[in-house]
Parts: sequence; C-alpha cells; structure tokens
Amino acid sequence: MHIYFRGDDLQKLRLLSGLVLLAFAGTHFLNHALGLVSLEIMHQAQAWRTAITRSLPGSLVLLAALLTHAGLALYKTAQRTTWRMPPWDFVQIATGLAIPFLLLPHIVNTRVAHMVFGVEDSYLYELKRLWPASAWQQSTLLVLVWSHGCIGLHHWLRLDERYRRLRPLLGGIAIALPVLALAGFVIGGQTTAEIMSDAEALAALKVRSHWPNEVAGAALEQWRTLARLAFAGLALAVLLMPVWRWWRSDRHPGAPRISYVGGPTVAIEPGQTLLEASRAAGVSHASVCGGRARCSTCRVRIEHGGESLPPPHGAEAVTLRAIGAPPDVRLACQVRPTADLTVALVSAPRTPGPVQIAFEEVGEAVAAHARARGAGRLIEKASAEPGILAAWFHEQLGGQMPTLPPGSTTLGSLQGGRIDYIGEQAVAAAVFSMAGDDVSVFVIPRQVLRADMIRATHHGYRVFGWTDEHSYYLAVTPSPLADVESLPGLSRPVVRTAAGRTRAGVTQDTERMADES
Repeated sequence: MHIYFRGDDLQKLRLLSGLVLLAFAGTHFLNHALGLVSLEIMHQAQAWRTAITRSLPGSLVLLAALLTHAGLALYKTAQRTTWRMPPWDFVQIATGLAIPFLLLPHIVNTRVAHMVFGVEDSYLYELKRLWPASAWQQSTLLVLVWSHGCIGLHHWLRLDERYRRLRPLLGGIAIALPVLALAGFVIGGQTTAEIMSDAEALAALKVRSHWPNEVAGAALEQWRTLARLAFAGLALAVLLMPVWRWWRSDRHPGAPRISYVGGPTVAIEPGQTLLEASRAAGVSHASVCGGRARCSTCRVRIEHGGESLPPPHGAEAVTLRAIGAPPDVRLACQVRPTADLTVALVSAPRTPGPVQIAFEEVGEAVAAHARARGAGRLIEKASAEPGILAAWFHEQLGGQMPTLPPGSTTLGSLQGGRIDYIGEQAVAAAVFSMAGDDVSVFVIPRQVLRADMIRATHHGYRVFGWTDEHSYYLAVTPSPLADVESLPGLSRPVVRTAAGRTRAGVTQDTERMADES
C-alpha cells in the first residue's frame, strides 16, 4: 500500500473530508483573487462555483465533509491523554478550534440566510455587509483556514520523495493564493463601498438581494450567537477530557510502567498510547506523521513484555508490513500497553525535512550502524545483486530508486541492505563485507544535500562521505578502510577529524569551524 493511503479508516475519512473542504476553500479564495480584476468577474466565477456547491449533490458532499472533518477532529482531540506535542500539531489543533468561531457566523449569514429567508448572497451583498466592519475578522478566517489545510496537507504529503522535489513550487503557490485572495477582498471591498455610497445603488441592492428585514436580521443574529455558544461548549468539553483522564489516572497507582532502554521508567495512563506516554514524560520520541500510523518513525523494539500486547492490526499492520518490520517491532502511536513493557527507540527524533549531512548526522549514521549491528538486524534484504537490492529499496521508499555504490577493494562485497533513518529521513542502507567487517553505506538522494566530502572518526568508527552524479554516500565501519583514496569524490579536499569528534563539509564555514576545533 502506498504511504499516502496508510492509516486507519477514521484517519482516511478525516483526510478525505479535509481534502474536500480544502478544495472548496481554494476555489473560494481564487474567486476572491478575481477582485483584483473586477467585481463583474468575481460574480461570474461565483455563479460557476455555486452551480456546483449549492446543487443538491454538492451541498450534501460539503455538509458531510464539514461534519465528518470537524467531528473526527474533536473526537481525536478528546482522545488525547497529554498536551505535549510537536509545535505543528499544536498549531493544527489551535487553528482547528478557532476556525468555527469565525466560520459559523459566516455560514449563517450566507447559506442559512439563503435557505431560510431567500437572501441572494452575491459578492456585492457580502462585501457590503463585511466591508469595512468585519474585514479583519474575515481576513483572519481566510488565513486560519488556509494555514490549517496546508499544515495538514504538508504532513500528509511530506513522506513522499516526489513531494519533496516539488515543495518549493507548491510552497510558493500556498503563499501566493491567500495573498492574492486578501488583495482581491480588499480591492473588492473598497470598490463596493464606493458604489454603495450612493443611496439609490444601495436601495437597488437591497431589493435585488432580498436584504434581511429587521425580523430576519434579529433571527440571524440570534442564530450566530447560538452557533458560537454551542461550539464553545463542545470545544470546552473536548479540551477538558485529557484533564479528566489525568484526574482518574491519579487514582490508579497500579498503572503499567514503561522502561526505555537507556532512558527513564514512566507510568502509563489507562488507554494511553506509547507515543503519548513518551511525550507526557518528556521522552524524545520521533513521529513524522504525528501519530497517524503512516511514517513508521515512532516504531520501537519491544525488549520485554511483548506477549501482553495484541498483535498488530489495521493501519499498524499495514505500515509494519510495508517496511518489513520483524515481529518485535511495533508502532508506538498505535500500541496501548496494559502491562509493564521494556522498549528501545529505533530512530532518534530530529526535526524532519531534507537531509543535511552535518556534524550530528555523522554521529547519527554511526549510531544507526551500531544499533542495527548490535541487534542482529544489519540486513533486512539479503542480496549480492545491486539491481535486485535497488528494486527492493525502490519499493520500500515509496518510489525513490537509489543508485548503489559498486563493490570494490574499499567497500568489499555487497551482502544486502535495510531501511534506516538519518535525521528521521528514511534512506537506503547497503551493507558490504570487507575483511570480516560490516560496512553500512547510507544512500541519500543528492538533490537534498550539500556536496560535502567527509572523512571522520567518531567513537571508534570510521565514517566516509562522498558524492557522485546520483547520490550522496555515507559509509560507516568499525575499522579503518584500507583504500580510502579510491572512493569516488574523495579526490577533492575533505575535512579530517580527530577521534570522537566530527566535522563535515568543504564550505568556508565548516572549514573555519574545523580549524577552530
């Protein structure tokens, strides 16, 4: 299953409903942007849009998407057992809760007024009502809706290499659209204000749009207030659920305990996932997709107590099967322990994004090699054929086809490979054997890297980095490589380092820091 389609059924429903709402918002904002041209063009585009969105099928789809997305978002928030989370997750929740307070009155003023009182809520009608009294409120709503949607879209697509290549272009579009929409709203509002300054034009608009009379206006005002109060009560109940769970868990001293290899031992609340327990205890735990069972970066190895856990199912089973995980590896975002466990984190948490080979990543590559070697999981796919291994990497990495370095007197013979992580980025790790020693060569797409040459010693391991026209290679071995100068790319200057310290790069900054060390 492609990484885009992993996750449980509720997550897929929330994603699908969010995409429908984002498409509606995007076309609506494009309609706003036409205000930079003229009000007439805005009205013509709105007529095309409403022919779809206000048809019976369109209305049902939009209503279902709105109720589904909001309901599932509130449900997931209510299920939280801790408010410790990545900043993007907090922003997603905060904007998701703020949007209805601004959106519900707008829905009452447009769709409800149209359905109940026959109001023809054209752009001219809405701009007259909004400009300038509610201009800031509507502008804030536009920014919140677009930001909320783009954050969700980014954290869904970011797991695929093709999206990372297109991200600069898509990022530019994501910024340009709300800017143009706001500019169109301002120009349209100012133009409308000028037109409606004429009493006859305003009177004609009121007749043509079936402007709400005093009774209808009072009813709409009451409905706007009730809608906000209803959602405020619902949101408050949802936000208090984690507090209630904490209060209940404090009265259950016999809660299961989680022991982290090389880390603390913490108590886990009833119903809490292992990832939530890590965050609540302040244990750094990687999770690129935010606990949606798609990326596998939160996976842990169950050292003791695994027999108390039910077998993987649903989204967890799909993701673990996709990465070829062994039986003792589980996703922390899906596991809800009911008995004591001892676990080891598989990947170190770092800020996700394009891999930049720097000082920390050299140490991270060494740690990844040592961890895999110590656990006896150095090779997940055994093959001495580069073509077969490259095809396996292609399947595991969701479309990325790495170019493997050739075997040589430097690297030895190819034995197989595994999927590992550098800075939370899934990368291919080819394994060679030379003079009885294992060599892990991490293969990283060159387009996301600086072309740094590395030669380093880090805690007893030798690390070499080089590039060719296809990839960046980072080789880690527990013993010195004999024929270092034959590695491609190492003919250029590199930064040499002392034992236990790493320095990388050929840029002036990195050379200066190396000289200072």
